[in-house]
Amino acid sequence: MSNTIAQWAAHASQSFSSAQGPAVVASIPLNDRHSAYHTLVQALSSVSDTAISTTSVLSYVSVRNETKDIFASFLVAILKYLQVFSNSSPDAERAIEAFRRLNAVQIEANRLYGMTGSDGGFIHAFMNPFMVMLCRHLIRTAKTAAAVSPHPPRSNLSSRSIRDTTRQTIEKTFQISSSVVSEGDWAASTSHQYLVGDIVWPLANMLWRIYAERKLHTQASGLAKTLGSLTPPENKRVSSRAMSLHQTDLCESYYWRGKLGVVLLDMRNAKFWLDKAWQMCPSDCHQQQRAILIRLLPVNLLLGYSPTMTLLQRYKLGDFMPLLRAFQSGNVVAFRRELLNCRDWYRHRSIWLILYERGEILVWRNLFRRALRLYYNLNPESPKNRCPTWVFLAASQRAFEGSNEVEVGNLAIEDIICVMSSLIDQVSRMSCMAAYFADIPAHRVSSWDIYLIPMLN
Repeated sequence: MSNTIAQWAAHASQSFSSAQGPAVVASIPLNDRHSAYHTLVQALSSVSDTAISTTSVLSYVSVRNETKDIFASFLVAILKYLQVFSNSSPDAERAIEAFRRLNAVQIEANRLYGMTGSDGGFIHAFMNPFMVMLCRHLIRTAKTAAAVSPHPPRSNLSSRSIRDTTRQTIEKTFQISSSVVSEGDWAASTSHQYLVGDIVWPLANMLWRIYAERKLHTQASGLAKTLGSLTPPENKRVSSRAMSLHQTDLCESYYWRGKLGVVLLDMRNAKFWLDKAWQMCPSDCHQQQRAILIRLLPVNLLLGYSPTMTLLQRYKLGDFMPLLRAFQSGNVVAFRRELLNCRDWYRHRSIWLILYERGEILVWRNLFRRALRLYYNLNPESPKNRCPTWVFLAASQRAFEGSNEVEVGNLAIEDIICVMSSLIDQVSRMSCMAAYFADIPAHRVSSWDIYLIPMLN
């Protein structure tokens, strides 16, 4: 083994023995931005793959005896990864082989990271910064390899297999970081500089992004439950380790949980987490605030909260205004048209389904509310809980008049009763409106058309 490789192995082991996270990060060259990268790659070009072994590296490793063999295997995995870039193989082959070997580095790093002492505590928590950096580098390398992989779907080097392998490897790192810690052990270790639990949130954010890209909602829900059942609880971890955590990591974690609630049509949960993300987001992170607001706006709208024009203009979300006007005025036709015209934009941001599934029934509610208000303005002596159903039918017929919707000429009292039954299930304050369904002859409907014109315009 050349002097260059031997010197690097000795330096890496010294940095690891120092138990300082930045020193470990600075000693491991994973890309060409590292000062030792090109020197090591050049030195490895004259070394055969079989010559790089645990035995050849072991003599240069100066760490604790119980860690020595695993650390030597870790260094060997790094050298074999760097060796890929010393040959002139085609780009596709090199990208796939680089992923395969970098995944081996991650596996060896997980072995080191998961080692525990005699008291059951993790002894290499100082690897936190390196583990986060390695996971991010693995994700980038996997994307490159998956994009150029020519292998068939059933191959273990196909695009899908590469993505699955990446996900499973990072899940293992997250499993170590989210390990259960007793209350006593946690209280005794909160003053330490590093705890493996400190990187739960950045690792979870990586996994949520992977799950979102592949629409793995079941796994995303499981990840949210894991964070919700941490021991000690998440809020206690955050409060006791506030100085060791990044605000942006916490904010992004809340954002992903809120976005998951939007995707699963869980509006209450979505609002809870998106509100927390909005409050946590730094004031100078305009793009992140805008991303949160795009998901929070439809959730708030469906829960009865409308944004101000100032807020929409500040974050350049004026395109929401036609949809908001249609929603507030009870204009079902315009609401459907806006959803159709901007469908791709809404779907790309995961808010189309919640607007489509939950939004239209509330637009009907607003239409009926305006019809009810107009009816009582014209008939102030009418019983407050005895509004005839045909009033809502007349409003609906006028709302669809002149459009190309399927409801034109096909609406009947039974349809209105069906809509109001759905409203009873979803909106408790509408139950008083639907408590009495008066079966009025259809010939009386047309006499109300003229009164509904101002409301609908």
